[in-house]
Amino acid sequence: MASLKAPRATIVHAMNPAASGGLAFAHALKITLASKSQLCLLHVRGEDDAYFSRTQGLRQVRDALVRWNLLAKDAPYDHWEERLDLQVSSVSITARNARAGVLEFLDDRQCELVVLATHENRALTRWLDVSVQQGVLRKARMMSLFLRDGSRGFVDVETGALALKKALVPIDGALPCTVAIRRIQAILKLIASDALVQLLHVGDSAPQLADENGEPLNLPIIVRKGAVVDTILKVADDLKVDVIAMPTAGRHGLLDAVRGSTTARVLDDASWPLLAVPVG
Repeated sequence: MASLKAPRATIVHAMNPAASGGLAFAHALKITLASKSQLCLLHVRGEDDAYFSRTQGLRQVRDALVRWNLLAKDAPYDHWEERLDLQVSSVSITARNARAGVLEFLDDRQCELVVLATHENRALTRWLDVSVQQGVLRKARMMSLFLRDGSRGFVDVETGALALKKALVPIDGALPCTVAIRRIQAILKLIASDALVQLLHVGDSAPQLADENGEPLNLPIIVRKGAVVDTILKVADDLKVDVIAMPTAGRHGLLDAVRGSTTARVLDDASWPLLAVPVG
């Protein structure tokens, strides 16, 4: 009797024309390869936009795999599935703007991670339209990875080399962070098995963390005093971390990262990749 394979996790990458360097795209593709997930390239177009081709975005995948010496230059679009065990789809939806389109697309789809490019101009960083939050992502517990073109990342765009050694995880004693920490540990293990998680608490004393059984969670916590955002960024710089992973207060890491929370303020100021992970 043939064994049943577990369904693959889905990673969604929202193609952002304003981000020209391809940093977010490279991370989405590399994480998909490393975690044996499936990648969905999402294109949002207006009602008057030109016809969408199903191969849109696939050329970018092939070009990256060729550049990373994983495929031959003349390899067809579908060759990567057989050779690299890589599954990629390209999807287009019509919406009033890119911000609303991304959220509406994610509303009724199972997705483990959404990878988004932000702009170096802070005013353009919040490109997700929070006005559509009612009824959107109501069931999702997806993680959201934000990358800013021109900033540092843990995937080399030209070579595909992965350099993910340390993640900084700021924690708040008022939030039940254990589930988010476990999810951060799990995704890091899939991407880079030797990556370390360093917890940080900004305040007077470290909060008492418990595991799923109520036992103490034996993970070292750095304690610092100061302005929360400034302290997080300073510790990230001092420790030379590769990503900041933020447990977020609500159920939706994507929305919580763009609507006035500490995560949103770190996203505005940080030059590191930022992973928002909902605690609920």
